[in-house]
Amino acid sequence: MDDAPEKSKSFSKRLQERIAASRFLSISLLLHAIVVILGGSVVLFKAYVEPSDFEAAGGGLVGDEQAAAAPPEEMQEMASEAFVQEQPTVNAPTMDVITTNNSLQTNFKMASVPTPVKPLNTGDLTKTMTEAAKSAARGMAKGVPGSMAGRMGGTARASAMMKAGGKEKAEKAVMAGLRWLKQHQNEDGSWAEENRPAMTGFAILSFLGHGELPDSVEFGQTVKKGLDWLLAKGTEFQGRMSMTRDGWGGGNQGVYEHAIATYAMCEYFSMTKDERFAELVKQAVGYIVEGQAPDGGWQYSYAKGPNSDTSVSGWQIQALKAAHLTGAGIPGVDEALDRAMLNLKRVQSEDGSFGYREPPGKYSLTGVGVLCTYFWKQEKDKGVRDGIEYMIRTTDDKFPVKYKGKDADLYAWYYNTQACLMFGGSAWSKWNRWFQDEIADAQSPDGSWPPVNSPAAGAELQKKPDGAGPYYRTTLCILMLEVFYRYMPINK
Repeated sequence: MDDAPEKSKSFSKRLQERIAASRFLSISLLLHAIVVILGGSVVLFKAYVEPSDFEAAGGGLVGDEQAAAAPPEEMQEMASEAFVQEQPTVNAPTMDVITTNNSLQTNFKMASVPTPVKPLNTGDLTKTMTEAAKSAARGMAKGVPGSMAGRMGGTARASAMMKAGGKEKAEKAVMAGLRWLKQHQNEDGSWAEENRPAMTGFAILSFLGHGELPDSVEFGQTVKKGLDWLLAKGTEFQGRMSMTRDGWGGGNQGVYEHAIATYAMCEYFSMTKDERFAELVKQAVGYIVEGQAPDGGWQYSYAKGPNSDTSVSGWQIQALKAAHLTGAGIPGVDEALDRAMLNLKRVQSEDGSFGYREPPGKYSLTGVGVLCTYFWKQEKDKGVRDGIEYMIRTTDDKFPVKYKGKDADLYAWYYNTQACLMFGGSAWSKWNRWFQDEIADAQSPDGSWPPVNSPAAGAELQKKPDGAGPYYRTTLCILMLEVFYRYMPINK
């Protein structure tokens, strides 16, 4: 037989037969191996020559710039923390130091390594606060005159108060008073039912004195409504802020109404350069310039007779100084202020006091004369020093600053407070010690100020329990307590 049994075949023979039988399987395995090898080579090659998906390349938002470097570790840690939106805060500086027990809740992330902080001495703190105030003023109110920068922002106000001896209670009283004004604003934006132009002007001055503008968080809408009312009514009456078409109203109020409302508009325009007010401010200021009497002062109804009225003149001078600060170059303003100084000289007595229409002087009007003289390039004038000395001496001897006293006079104190701060030195130290606590402590629980028992001439509104009375007292007291930052002393 030709076929040998299977078991008699050699091993090599059997292997050759099996390989021949499985040639198709071998070819398949070889092809698969080649595919795997080629695929792996392509992947490795691409990984070597292609950039990462997140690497910055030319074009797009970056352009030809290089890819940004990775942020430092501390920035990466901050980015990993959840962002919590802050609630808007009111521009009132917190000046009190609050102490608590040792069971403090720590819901914030502590630094991994504590950083020792060198305690600041008084000089360093003052320097730091001053620089912060300057930065805040530059950032929040570009173009605001330097004398008004102290009011712009909580940091600036706190710094000014610290340097001038302001207390926490004064700032709290200001805030309570502003909130009372907000709550008692008329629907049309004005304040009070009588003497509306003046009371609206006083209210706006109070808000502006605290740096509150139409975009402020808590008081923005209140300020905007008040300013819109002045703008609409002033435009309607062609710049007559007494809101009269002919003349200046009945009685003696018109010139006061006009000057106080104009004062408020000028301050606002100085702070914002709101062009809506540009023409109205020029018209209103123009009436004051034209209304000046030959002796350099002003009178009721803007009459032109002899012996001008120091009280009327005081408000016109304040309005003109605010007009000067606008930088608008309104014709006649500086010249009118120059002439006004001659009239103030005319009514000053040898003892330093200032009279009503002529010497001898009165305590209630001396602050008017001193402040207005100081306001207009006369801070080194001998009359200012004589007036300050008379004011301090007479307050100490005859007219103590007592809100509930028989000689209380908010009108005189309004001027005295500003004059003493501007003058500085021991005069301010004494006046600040007399007035600050007294005014702040006299505030009613609702934020307004109660009637006073004043015998001073023209003090009806100080004593009146209703009508314009509460608005007049409250705004004068707010303006007094804002003195620490409202106007910076020009010689400091």
